[in-house]
Amino acid sequence: MQKIPLNLAKPGYMLAKPVARADGMVVAAQGTELTEALLDKFDMMGVDQVVVEGEPVQTDGVSSGTNYDQRLERLDHLFRKHAQDPWMNQVKALLQHYFKMKVASKAGPAEG
Repeated sequence: MQKIPLNLAKPGYMLAKPVARADGMVVAAQGTELTEALLDKFDMMGVDQVVVEGEPVQTDGVSSGTNYDQRLERLDHLFRKHAQDPWMNQVKALLQHYFKMKVASKAGPAEG
């Protein structure tokens, strides 16, 4: 299961979690295969991420040429004094996820 930016989702990917409107009404159920029309609908609804089956987008070891990959590498050093602080570990995890998504959005879908 992988959360990816909508712009990286492709027809044929399967939803691992449902997609709902802002009011909570589900518009696409878990297990739904993405189509171009459905992706366009999500875009019009303002959906910015979807959770899909497997890991179709490579997020580790990507050299995108941006400084996001460098920022990702520096997080361990920047948070070294806060290893025992649960809140700071959450902040670090959120930053890691953010930078991985930025690197992945520059790299595009994984080959395979």
